[in-house]
This record gives sequence, structure tokens and C-alpha cells, in this order.
Amino acid sequence: MHADEMLQEFFPTITHRAVRLRVDPLNCASRRVLVAEVDGERYDVMQSGEPKAIWVEVPSGDLISYLRAALEQP
Repeated sequence: MHADEMLQEFFPTITHRAVRLRVDPLNCASRRVLVAEVDGERYDVMQSGEPKAIWVEVPSGDLISYLRAALEQP
């Protein structure tokens, strides 16, 4: 995630042993994604800022594209 220029712009922080990416760093209610490593092959990804949180397990090879799509949504 660190090497991806687009993801670097989403105010990354480390919290609760996970990386949090927030669309608007000045708005705590803005859409955000929390990423936690399950093992070297899988990540748990939680999207919030929706009517309810959405949890998904994402393979490591798909993580960057999944995060880009999740954060580009309006």
C-alpha cells in the first residue's frame, strides 16, 4: 500500500494493528477503509461510512486494486 501513489493520498494511519485509509482526513464521518493482515496471503478489509460496515477477506494479490476501487466510489 505504501508504494501506491493513489493510496498514499487517503490519509493513512495505523490503528488497532491495522492501516486506516480515510477519504477526508478532516471529516471523521467520511468514508474509510480499515485493512488488517490475516496472514501473508489474506487481508481483512472493512469499509465504513456506509449505512453499515462491510467486511471482506481479500487475497494479497488483489488488495491494491480492491482498495483503489473501494476508495474511488462516490
